[in-house]
Amino acid sequence: MIDTKETAGALYGLWRLARWDEEAFSFFNATEQGFWRSFAAAAFVAPLQALYQLSVYLTLDDPPSIWRMMAIESIEYVMLWVLFPLAMLYVVKLLEREAEFFRYIVAYNWFQLAVGYIAMPFVILSQFQLLPTSISGFFDSMIFVTYVTFTAFIARAGLKVGMGTSIGIVVIDILLTLMVGQVTLRMLT
Repeated sequence: MIDTKETAGALYGLWRLARWDEEAFSFFNATEQGFWRSFAAAAFVAPLQALYQLSVYLTLDDPPSIWRMMAIESIEYVMLWVLFPLAMLYVVKLLEREAEFFRYIVAYNWFQLAVGYIAMPFVILSQFQLLPTSISGFFDSMIFVTYVTFTAFIARAGLKVGMGTSIGIVVIDILLTLMVGQVTLRMLT
């Protein structure tokens, strides 16, 4: 079970990452135990993800059964949280950066918490069409650029690799997300 001190350290680490501080990694529990505990971020973000999925469901012209959608979307959520760290096990071996795996993934997982709580409210408001299209498009673009920028920084500093390699890791992250999304979409139709 994750404790308050570890959560506070991770949140402070996120604050330091937001300030482009490479020392931020020292505030995360970069151990195997910390790795498993960092998935608590998925539990913290899950309510926002569920609200987003509900907003998608309510705006579909021909929605599938609510139970079918909930089951498929739940599987997708777990896959998105597990697939990238699993892929990174192989990437760090190729890069000879196995020693930095926990340092990187723990920070990356906690960063997903920040993304969820900062970006998801805008995404949900957009989905319910409570934001004008132009503002929604602007926020979508800003969220994407910010996500790519920070995940590249986290990969570069966390794995101690060059910028080209860190951008390649971000591309892997995005491609895996798109792939899982396409499989989910096919399962729902």
